[in-house]
Amino acid sequence: MNNIFHLVRKDFRRKWKNPAVILGFLFIPLVFTLIFGMVFGSGGEKTLPQVKIFAVDNDQSLVSGFMLGALTQGELNELIDLEEIEEEEGRKLLDRGKASALLIIPENFGDNIWEGQPTEILLIKNPAEQFLPQIAEEIIDTMTLGLSSLRQVFAGELDTIRKFAELEEFPDETISALSLQFKGRIDGMSKYLIPPVISIKQITLSEEKEEVSDLSVQAYILPAIAVMFLLFICNAVFEDILSEKESGTLMRLRVSPVNLREYIWSKIVTSTLIGILCTSFLIILGRVIFSINWGDPVSIALLVLCLNILIAGFISFLFSFVRTERQAGALLTTVILLMSMLGGSMVPVENYPPAILKFSKLTLNYWGITAFKNIMRGEPLATIVPILFFMAVAGVLLSILGSYFLNRNLQRGIS
Repeated sequence: MNNIFHLVRKDFRRKWKNPAVILGFLFIPLVFTLIFGMVFGSGGEKTLPQVKIFAVDNDQSLVSGFMLGALTQGELNELIDLEEIEEEEGRKLLDRGKASALLIIPENFGDNIWEGQPTEILLIKNPAEQFLPQIAEEIIDTMTLGLSSLRQVFAGELDTIRKFAELEEFPDETISALSLQFKGRIDGMSKYLIPPVISIKQITLSEEKEEVSDLSVQAYILPAIAVMFLLFICNAVFEDILSEKESGTLMRLRVSPVNLREYIWSKIVTSTLIGILCTSFLIILGRVIFSINWGDPVSIALLVLCLNILIAGFISFLFSFVRTERQAGALLTTVILLMSMLGGSMVPVENYPPAILKFSKLTLNYWGITAFKNIMRGEPLATIVPILFFMAVAGVLLSILGSYFLNRNLQRGIS
């Protein structure tokens, strides 16, 4: 045990003098998280970006003003960024991709509405965008349908309003009469509207349960990518074994008080400790930079320990199958990337069909990411313990197997 301690201390000193590889693998998850956060936003709920609409009001009437004003009220104000602009400038800016749509209200639009004459407005959509112009079209369609319905239902009352609007005066008795007419009209329709004659019965098919993410983009991305690069960090530690084997350094163990098994276990312990330090560092930076709420500290601490035990055991087991650094680079890089793709480090497993999801559950990436998400969502420790127990036991068993086969292979190589 004392020999293992000295070997671990030696490895730490050597890595401290040349930390470029480990620091590179450590900061890549932060860069990826920053980029994804900037692209997709940082809110816990997935929200659409605002739909930018340029509006050209060639009518400048009460009706056109009412329509444009309605687009900036209530929830629409959060969804739509409306800016009134001149038509020529609006067309130029739309061609340059500065908006999702250009809304043009023609002259005499208000007069046609008052008189009940057919009229149309022009909506030019940005062809460079796919979804936002379609949202703008649906909103404008709904609003024009609503205006048409109001004109038909309250035709008499609107004619009265128009007459007094042209005179620019509204006598009190007229306002009272209009109020009574509107009330009577609404009361007449209430038996059809409240409750509605036709209702919708909603049935949600439960054949496939889709998981709704309540985490921020950064809280989802950082743990997923971190697990993948922890594998690469551990791999970088174990590569020293093959480099020392090829350089002949391991031959010195024959005349030293340290045996080969202790040397291998020192690498397992070193990779576990470096992994714990790197994971802790990422967690701290995730909290400081991205305001990620990692959940219960005790659960997170246990997860960091068990996850890195599993990673160290897994990598040590894989290294027992390779004999040179070139083989290790080819085999382990392929295995790590394949596991990361299947396990959710590159693509969320929720997007996979059930057939592929079965293979995802065979990867340590899947269980590590799942444990992180469960803890961040506030699930009790009792529900996390089975995953942590599985990680720790599997990591220890893989370490024992890896040390045995790696010791046997190295003995043959030295001989």
